[in-house]
Amino acid sequence: MRLHFRAHTHTQDEIFMGHKLGFDPIPGVEAISATANTRGFTPLTAIARMYGWSSNLIEAAAAECNRRRETAILDRLDPCLLLVPKTRGIWDWHRQAEFLATDLLQAVNHLGIKSLHFTHYGFVQEKLLSFEVERVFSLILNPLLTTTLEDMIWDIDSRAIDQFESIFGAVKTKFRLSPDEPTRTHAAQFEWIQEMNLSEGLNVARFQRSVSPQEMH
Repeated sequence: MRLHFRAHTHTQDEIFMGHKLGFDPIPGVEAISATANTRGFTPLTAIARMYGWSSNLIEAAAAECNRRRETAILDRLDPCLLLVPKTRGIWDWHRQAEFLATDLLQAVNHLGIKSLHFTHYGFVQEKLLSFEVERVFSLILNPLLTTTLEDMIWDIDSRAIDQFESIFGAVKTKFRLSPDEPTRTHAAQFEWIQEMNLSEGLNVARFQRSVSPQEMH
């Protein structure tokens, strides 16, 4: 499996409000995995807005995903959407990190997915939960793992990219592996644009994609 790290730089408004407004899709990807959280301006609502998916459909699927506490598959969407249950606080995720990640991979294998856009760390609300990331890396880098995945693209909050690099290196060393290094890119950035509405004489702000992806190194 090839890993790809995409750093996301957020606007000061997004960081201050704790809201995720923009989403940069990856052309040709087969599936997107996201946390089943539709309360407010979350990464999932940003994804649904970008693809034009029904908010009623996404909200209902997220509610069912959280009720069942297992991965929900929306394979009629393009790309396929895989929802992972949201957790109830730090310790809930510590207990369930490996289970939830394993359940996601089982869904991936069931569908025969080869490329996955893994969006769960594209916007870090507070501090990165290092234990959580370590458990996920330990699962996907395990030499005994069997998966249909060929490419896994990780969205990573640019404020936490150094921690991700460090955890990845530690897990690789633990397994005494020398896998290919992940590719490193930047996702497109977004910005607020102030414009004058000439017909009404008002200033109007709109949120738009502003910078194309570029190589990090």
